[in-house]
Amino acid sequence: MSFFWGVRFWLRLIREILVSIIDVSKRCLNGDIDPVIQSVDSILAKPISQTMLANSITYTPGTVTIDVNVSEKRIFVGAINPRKREEIIPLESHVERWLGK
Repeated sequence: MSFFWGVRFWLRLIREILVSIIDVSKRCLNGDIDPVIQSVDSILAKPISQTMLANSITYTPGTVTIDVNVSEKRIFVGAINPRKREEIIPLESHVERWLGK
């Protein structure tokens, strides 16, 4: 565990939350909502790392973690619109460096 990467993770999470608040607000006002459930494969194997990643997804407006399959390294995410993998889990590399793979 690295203190530096822990701090970077939390700062980046705050940034992602703020950006998502603006994005979700715009989508709600414009009616640009197309709810989906997506399966996202993760590189993280440690349960604590997967949990932290899943929680960061839920903290971010517009997405919610529905289920985490630890053995298959898969996270099921509900989102207000279809997104690319990198847009759903932008903090995966930060979690990996902070808590380990």
